Amino acid sequence: MGTVTFLVRTMSDTVETDIQRVLTITTEILPKYGLHPLPFERLRKIADGPFDLFLIPLVFADEYKEDVNVIFNEKKRLEIRTCALEIARKHSFDTKPPNFVPGIEESLKGTQSAGLRNVLLTTGGRRYQHHAMETFGIGKYFAEIVDRDETYYAKEQGLYYLFREHKLPSLRIVLLSGTASYIRAGNNVDGCRVAGNHLEVVTIALSNGYSYNDEETLTAAKPNMLIHSQDQLLPILKENGFLPGA
Repeated sequence: MGTVTFLVRTMSDTVETDIQRVLTITTEILPKYGLHPLPFERLRKIADGPFDLFLIPLVFADEYKEDVNVIFNEKKRLEIRTCALEIARKHSFDTKPPNFVPGIEESLKGTQSAGLRNVLLTTGGRRYQHHAMETFGIGKYFAEIVDRDETYYAKEQGLYYLFREHKLPSLRIVLLSGTASYIRAGNNVDGCRVAGNHLEVVTIALSNGYSYNDEETLTAAKPNMLIHSQDQLLPILKENGFLPGA
């Protein structure tokens, strides 16, 4: 068997248009802690999912300076998530999914037809993501969802989960994301070997108006490639020989 290729997309910025909701919640959380809201340009330098991972360093700045691992403190994570959920409910974010990225269905159809296995990677919950996608009619294009059960503490773990779950001798994950932390996670697990099986991860940054992070921040994460629209995805995969049968 040759190398099997999975195309993994991150939910919040390559499938959904979530960044404006992140801005709304962040704008309302920070003043509760005596902090000024972030300008949108500043937010796109640090935005990440879930909320607690990038808000704890701001809200608990002194503690973060002493110990960067404070982002994994469960009491603080719960405090931030509870506050974010209250704001989300006020704006009906918890019941009304965000709009999907224009052209996402066509892109999913194209990669599926090309023989790629479409996988969704998210730090959100599985039930909500399934419901949102089925309502829009795109759930059928995803072979599987890797959610917070596998990504709660580290995005690397979600990619490692795919590798270990499928037990393929040679697996290539093409990771498409507009979030720098996902790009770094992909770069970190590239080259993993377990029991003779090998994992290759190709990171592709998607930089556009729906990305969590701006192009400068994405570039600093050192993706293997950078594109500006989903229309560029299949051509760049074909050019680099990442399509099945290439």
